[in-house]
Amino acid sequence: MAVYYIDNKLGKAENDGLSAEFPKSDYRTLSINAGDSVLFKRGSFIRGWLDTTGGEVGAPVTYGAYGDGDAPVFCGSLNVSGESNWREISKNVWECIPVTDGDVGNIVFDCGKSYGTLRWNKEDLAEQGDFWDSRFSAREDKDPGRAQQLLVYSVGNPGLVYEDVEAVSYANRCMGRLQSNMVIENLRIINSGVHGFAGAGENITIRNCVFENIGGCVWSRKLEIRFGNAIELWIHAINVTVEGCSFKSVYDSCVTHQGPGDQTVPADRFICKNNIFDTYGMAAFEYRDMMTRNSVFEGNICKNAGCGFAMQGEVLPRKSEIWPQPMGHHIFLWRIPRATEGGELKIINNEFGPAPVGAAIYSIISPEAEAQMVINNNKYTENEILLIRFGGVNYSSLEEYSQASGNDKESAYIL
Repeated sequence: MAVYYIDNKLGKAENDGLSAEFPKSDYRTLSINAGDSVLFKRGSFIRGWLDTTGGEVGAPVTYGAYGDGDAPVFCGSLNVSGESNWREISKNVWECIPVTDGDVGNIVFDCGKSYGTLRWNKEDLAEQGDFWDSRFSAREDKDPGRAQQLLVYSVGNPGLVYEDVEAVSYANRCMGRLQSNMVIENLRIINSGVHGFAGAGENITIRNCVFENIGGCVWSRKLEIRFGNAIELWIHAINVTVEGCSFKSVYDSCVTHQGPGDQTVPADRFICKNNIFDTYGMAAFEYRDMMTRNSVFEGNICKNAGCGFAMQGEVLPRKSEIWPQPMGHHIFLWRIPRATEGGELKIINNEFGPAPVGAAIYSIISPEAEAQMVINNNKYTENEILLIRFGGVNYSSLEEYSQASGNDKESAYIL
């Protein structure tokens, strides 16, 4: 069980990486075995995805950090800062000269101080930061070789107006593949065009990580729907823990388990606790297709659902697969047509802050599946329009919802 130290600035390819004094420069040259740890020097900035390997039961592969300072950063975007990266093709419309790997789904200005607004037609470029990419429908049209033209509306060269410009594209579907018997901790994942971490398996732990500026690439040009989740478990998720993480500016959901309908294996021991969720377009926690077993969403702080770059340029309710129902909830449960044998999902001891265009909890699953949920001891921000949807009824009153559903008997509003 080896521990490898990686420093992409001062490390050397010829080092064995087995000590912090002699780190390797690149972990991809290593042969990683079950029980090994790959630690990245704090303060590192790595432009690219995390190449992962799974372990064995009782001997996970760990990806983490060493040293002092900020968490190591994995960044999925292309930096297009600087005057020379742009040329004006018409008044206030600027073409990006560097070509990205895949269509651009988000543009991050000045390290997240502002974001570009995606426009579906280049004729609609009219406001500062509006952008359009000729490849929005390339995958849908089965035209992967289409030439890129990335246009941005800006009063002045974007490379001069902004100190930093990052083009976030569909370079990879995720920034790291989740596999069985894996621990990922103390890393910062930023600027992914689709997902942060995605995959399936058993015995997966993600803790004390930061996810920022995730998603936004086009899922369907015809339907005008985009996508991107920070952590997505697909089909199979057994003994999965997401703990102590921070999520900020996510296009769709921060944490989700889903699959293709009946092929989905009900998640078991899916634990999501003590995280901070802030600013996301779909949900902090999205669960669909099959009710989970022995699972808990506990001790989390959720705020600003239905906010951020995911809502820029949208006519509410935001386009989604459930349109025209509202989108932008803290908890979103859908496409679960029946109960699961032994099913249980606890939503307890959480703080639900503002959700200005959605609900704290939005459930459109079957009554049988809802009966397998335990919801209690939560704190809610008052919402006179829509606080909770449960049992096919929209509630704006916590008291009325609690009396009708039997949930949240010990819950209260945030004072």
